[in-house]
Order: sequence, then C-alpha cells, then structure tokens
Amino acid sequence: MSTSLNLVVVEDSDDLRMLLKNALRTEGHHVVALSCAEELEDHSGIDQIDAFLIDINLPGEDGFSLAKRIRHVHTLAGIIMLTARSTLDDKLNGYDCGADIYLTKPVSLPELFAALRSFARRRMATLKQASPDSLVLNKSELHGCEGVVKLTPQETVVLTCMARAPACKLETWQFAELLHMELDEAFKANLAVRMVRLRKKMVDAGAKGTVIESLRNVGYQITTYIEII
Repeated sequence: MSTSLNLVVVEDSDDLRMLLKNALRTEGHHVVALSCAEELEDHSGIDQIDAFLIDINLPGEDGFSLAKRIRHVHTLAGIIMLTARSTLDDKLNGYDCGADIYLTKPVSLPELFAALRSFARRRMATLKQASPDSLVLNKSELHGCEGVVKLTPQETVVLTCMARAPACKLETWQFAELLHMELDEAFKANLAVRMVRLRKKMVDAGAKGTVIESLRNVGYQITTYIEII
C-alpha cells in the first residue's frame, strides 16, 4: 500500500490485539497496540496519530468514553470501533461518541483494510484539491500553496475551533476556555501574541491577505478558507 498511517489499537484481548497489530503492520502501517484506555496516557506522540481502532468492552474506561474523549481533543483523527456489540443502539451510541466507522467482531481484515484505505484516500484527495487561496489543516500540519507549516497542539486546537465556528469567529472568553486560562488582561495580551504567530504561520503556508481579523472588544475571526481533514 502506498500510504501508511499511524494507528493506535486499543483491544484487551491479547490474541486479537497481536493479530491486528501484525496484520496492520503487514499492510504498511505504523501500529501501537494497547490493552486499555488508560495506557493511552503513557503513549508519546499522540498528536501524530491518524486513526484509533477501539474495542468497546475495555477494562476500566470503556470504548464509548474513550472515543468521545479522543474526538474532543483530537478532532482530526479517524476513529474505528471494533466490537462484538452489534445492536442498533450500540452503533448509534458509537457514532454519537465520534466514531467514523463501526465494525462488528469477528473482524473482517479485508473490510478493515478497505476502510483504512478509504480514509487515507479521502485525506490525500483533500490535500491535492486545495485551491491556491485555501489552507488544509491535517492534524498539526497546515498545508497551502507555499508548503507545509507545523502547528503547536494549542495552535491546532485554536485554528480547528475557529474554522468550525459560525462565521469562523470566536470571542475572547471562548479562547480562554479552549486554552484553560483565566480571562484577564494578561490573557488578552497573550492571545494577541498567539494570533500574530498564527497569522505568520498561515501566511507562510500560502494564505493571502489579513487571514485573521481582530474584532475590537469581541475576539478574532478567520478570513481565509480552511479545510479540515
């Protein structure tokens, strides 16, 4: 396969976890295999993960809760549920928690591989189809006609939320909540510096014009189209 993905498998069955790990590596993917949700906290480089494959019936935190938590923080990652729970309510719950694909056990490896290939194709197609005046946000990478610029985790969260907000606008108090900071004068000054840095990165990637406007006594608004994948 031409496109390799960075994957995390969360499965408590030792045999199935090893089977998935080996099969996915054979397909050319980079795979980290974990036995429970809690092990994810110890894994470095989590921001670079393309997709998570998650069992629902995990010891400790279950797959529904884990998927919801991942989707809240890693908005651009793919989430595939792999589970023996096949009722309609379970499937709907899985999608509501952020799953992109819901596959029931016993897992069909060809179907899983096809799902991952589809995910990779969609991501690459979006990158190739970006217009000269637009940017594409892929995890922590900002792609544009001038190249690729790396964003910090906080910049990624801020830009993602702004791009998805109504009119691409967020108020100052919303930025404070996103960054888990106190809303005071020091924060407002800090936010202004952050926006200067983010503007520069967007321009470096190829955006034209103001790209981010300061809305007096309100907040900030993106003026450049950003595609999120």
